[in-house]
Amino acid sequence: MLLTVGVLDYIANLYHLYWSLVEFDSVVHFIGGAAFSTSLLWFYFFSGFFNPEKRNFSRFLFVSTVGAMAISVSWEIYELIFNQTTVQIANYPYDTTMDLTMGFLGALAACLYGYMKEHVS
Repeated sequence: MLLTVGVLDYIANLYHLYWSLVEFDSVVHFIGGAAFSTSLLWFYFFSGFFNPEKRNFSRFLFVSTVGAMAISVSWEIYELIFNQTTVQIANYPYDTTMDLTMGFLGALAACLYGYMKEHVS
């Protein structure tokens, strides 16, 4: 999934899809949130590095959403500091809110997938 995000971002920048397809940015943020959260869930629950005793839904939700929000907020700060945003200043709050929301929804999807993989056989 992380490779998919990279390829989509490359193609989007090459063909200006972020500007010509209205919600393309949201799709990429959703997939990015899901990909990063899936990676975190695997690392924490399935890799064997941590072997947590609590493997309940709230722990899955915490790991996936806190991790995705940390990377999402960091990315938005990066865009702001290095002037990487292409959104007009009037639309910046809406764009940032949508980016964070889509990252969160991707993390939630990853959480549900990881939890079901663990508990539903």
